[in-house]
Amino acid sequence: MLIPVVLKDGHEELVSKDELQYLMFNKQVLFLKRTDGWAVLGRDNMRAQKVSYNGVERREHDVFSIDY
Repeated sequence: MLIPVVLKDGHEELVSKDELQYLMFNKQVLFLKRTDGWAVLGRDNMRAQKVSYNGVERREHDVFSIDY
């Protein structure tokens, strides 16, 4: 699926999600089109970067652990 974006130089492009990630990382995108309309980078909520979880690990169980 290609995502419509408006770049800082004013050009409109259709980009893949990988290209979008690259362009956003390099701060080249002004707007991107979402299902609910155009999003403005720096103003509208975007997905947060993944951060490490500091809580108790609840997915680990003694039943599945194997000691070598």
